[in-house]
Amino acid sequence: MASKRIVNTSPARFGKVFGIAVPKQVRPGATELNLAEIHADRRNADLVLTGGDRVVHLEFQHRADPAMADRMLIYRSLLRVEPACAGKEIQQHVIVLGKGTSPSQIDESPDLVFTFETHYARDVDPAEALADPLTAPWAILAAARSDAERIARLEEILRAVTSAESESLVRDLTMTTLTFAAITMKREDIERVLREAGMPADMIRDTEFAQELIDEGRVEGLAEGRAEGRLFSTRSNVVRLLRHRGVDEGRTDAIAAALIEQDIDTAAERAAFDDLTELTSLGE
Repeated sequence: MASKRIVNTSPARFGKVFGIAVPKQVRPGATELNLAEIHADRRNADLVLTGGDRVVHLEFQHRADPAMADRMLIYRSLLRVEPACAGKEIQQHVIVLGKGTSPSQIDESPDLVFTFETHYARDVDPAEALADPLTAPWAILAAARSDAERIARLEEILRAVTSAESESLVRDLTMTTLTFAAITMKREDIERVLREAGMPADMIRDTEFAQELIDEGRVEGLAEGRAEGRLFSTRSNVVRLLRHRGVDEGRTDAIAAALIEQDIDTAAERAAFDDLTELTSLGE
């Protein structure tokens, strides 16, 4: 995950942007927790940092998850029995990259009261993030008043990350920026910025977020094991992709139906990457 890579590059600088107290000397801790027999897809915590007498557990969410509090409680229970975490204070934080509001507690008084901190990337101060190339990618997730403001900010971020200390780090920061931009911006706007910066416009195809959106639709459909279930899941995912790209809601259903009729296997990918004018014409 892109967010994990840039946090590991400088945990303290990440903590400053989000107001999280990260120990000065930290190292990555165990993230594969002993949860396989309970629920395989919840076995891995996103990022665990240990340092001094503290453990910092971070979970990154593309969008708010109403079940997040239950997941965080499971992770905390498992971290408590990890040898590397024994006797240390455990601090848990959820970072929501996109839309929505996520729960930060379970209150079943008096039997169970559990809390953790939730942070929203949209609340990040873009100026503070842009002050350092290692934190600059977070600025694209901050709130903006208009598409034009996001475009200008993306241009500024891409300039800022070029001052990172190595070519490989510049590449990682650039791809992280584009991954984050795919959450908050229209694909056409991102491509425009890339072209004006003299970069390949199709770099957006390589971002983790874009690929996850495509794969999510395919996996959900296949998991149903029936043509009807796959059709429903694919249509839902295609509609979501189209809305993310700014297509009018009145046209998304018709466009999704046309894409699926042409080829259900490529419908999600085309919704994410085909020319927007051509896609819109399918719904007319």
